[in-house]
Amino acid sequence: MQVMDDAAIAARGVRAADLAGPVSLALAAHARGEMLVEPKRMLLAASGAYAIATHGIWGGRDLAFFHNLVGLDREPVKGGRSTYRSAQVLFRSSDATPLLTIHGNTMSSVLPVVMTVIAAQRFAPAGTQAVSFIGAGLQARLHLDALAAMFPVRRVYSYSRSRGSSQALADHAAAHGIEAVTCADPADAVREGDIVVSSISESFGVEPFLDAGWLKPGALLSSVDMLRPWSPGGARQALVIADDALQARQMIEAGRVPGAFPVDHELGGLLAGERPARTREAGPVILFHPGCCAGLFGMAMALHDSSALSTVG
Repeated sequence: MQVMDDAAIAARGVRAADLAGPVSLALAAHARGEMLVEPKRMLLAASGAYAIATHGIWGGRDLAFFHNLVGLDREPVKGGRSTYRSAQVLFRSSDATPLLTIHGNTMSSVLPVVMTVIAAQRFAPAGTQAVSFIGAGLQARLHLDALAAMFPVRRVYSYSRSRGSSQALADHAAAHGIEAVTCADPADAVREGDIVVSSISESFGVEPFLDAGWLKPGALLSSVDMLRPWSPGGARQALVIADDALQARQMIEAGRVPGAFPVDHELGGLLAGERPARTREAGPVILFHPGCCAGLFGMAMALHDSSALSTVG
């Protein structure tokens, strides 16, 4: 059995773009009913400690998968930094042989970037030059790396509550040869972006302070923060896509994500050939990430395949 941690994945030089193909296959397989998955389930203690798990079976690939994430959301409890760790196990389903164990934070950190890359391949404006970030932490830097490799990005706009993270993102953009503009008003950042990535801390109780009506008509919004800081505003013609529609609807019903953004499509359904309900030109496209076992499954499968090739080579 292969065992990989964050350092091992980094040593392989795996990029989000490298994972987009395998993850797209997994999302489409899920949409076609070829992959069985359970929506993730969460336990949350009064201390802020939480545990999240999901699993799936891909019969045609003779694979089964388990994902676990544990963490502590300190911000609403003690005002400190939150932390988490995740682990995944990939099995051969026919004889329950474990094939790959992954532990660390890479899978959970990179999955939103892969989803954004897949959505951007289909929905981002052609020749995207301006990318806006609401929140300037790790997700912003990872997304910038991926999007700068896909598009001729010339300028980055950012809004963050942390001056330090804004400067870190500006420095990161400069390393790519990209101009960075730090905005004092989030509306200024949102209005400029051909692609907008929001990754405000997912602490429970985040109040909406962003308006989807600020988005350009053809813009792509990737809401890593699951739309918690967003209100629909004037974006009535937006096409809303979830990485997992059932997961999204369960979270809406539970009041954990805003119900003002009804889901039009699951991303995998569009990849499997479903026609969008509206054209991109009619309004912005909004992708949010309530969680997707199929995406993690596809990433694990890709890493196992690369491990097997490396072992053979």
